[in-house]
Amino acid sequence: MRIAISVSSGFVSGPGEGDEVWIVEVRDNGTYEVIERYENPAKYAQQVRGIFMLRSILERGVDTVILSEIGPPGYRWAVGKGIKIYIFEGHVDDAIKAFINGELTEAQGPTHEEHHGHHRHHKHVEEERISVYEILKPYVSNGMIIADLGCGEGYYCDFFRVYASRLYCVDIDETAIEEVRRRFGNYGNITILNEDIINTSIPSDSVDLAFMSNVFHDIEDKEAVVKEVNRILKPGGRLIIIEFKKDVMFGPPFKLRPEEVEQYFNKWGFIREDYAEVSPYHYMLVLRKTRLGAD
Repeated sequence: MRIAISVSSGFVSGPGEGDEVWIVEVRDNGTYEVIERYENPAKYAQQVRGIFMLRSILERGVDTVILSEIGPPGYRWAVGKGIKIYIFEGHVDDAIKAFINGELTEAQGPTHEEHHGHHRHHKHVEEERISVYEILKPYVSNGMIIADLGCGEGYYCDFFRVYASRLYCVDIDETAIEEVRRRFGNYGNITILNEDIINTSIPSDSVDLAFMSNVFHDIEDKEAVVKEVNRILKPGGRLIIIEFKKDVMFGPPFKLRPEEVEQYFNKWGFIREDYAEVSPYHYMLVLRKTRLGAD
């Protein structure tokens, strides 16, 4: 039989975090051979990255996978497609041997709650969530109109909905938006849009705060998204961008320094209002719109 493993530096990883995917042929005599190694397609996905990895193994006729962790959206998707999931933390060789020896049992649920970013224990996820929320608090107030652009599964929607009179949760990924609808569809102040963030149906000059987390680096037409943010923001409105630091090992292969992000927005009348490091891997840049647009 064949199994798939998400791999980073020789260790088992999560579906959205592994650098590579290994396809392993396990033989009846207890031996095994790595028959294919390919770059994890999740590295270039904007949201719900793990599903891209899981989809890639199905395309190769593999329905069994070993992972270090998996969240609720990925688990639901995998189970719906008939993929068997086994959890192991450690070196790939040890994971394969444990599988062959029957020491692994099939996962009966996700290993953690929803979150962005790379593999962490749940306690650390909650600590980071609280930390980032505290950093965001000075920039929100009751009654604001907020747009979470590239909202993914709604990690930040859960925070912004408490303050917003109207919260737009926008993402082009249908799977991510389905998860947002499941979690937040009953809140009257939330508008869920399955749209490209470079061309939304949000009214012009209507938004007090626009927000993007781990999104801007992935946008191919960055000028278009800058123009759209400028269109929807009120004069004096803020844009908050969270991105991976340039010098960290984790994250996407293409990262932007804060100064590089600023360059895209400066000609549209945005100025830096604040900067903060929100984790060992991420920074937050706060920009304010000061005029109607480019000359």
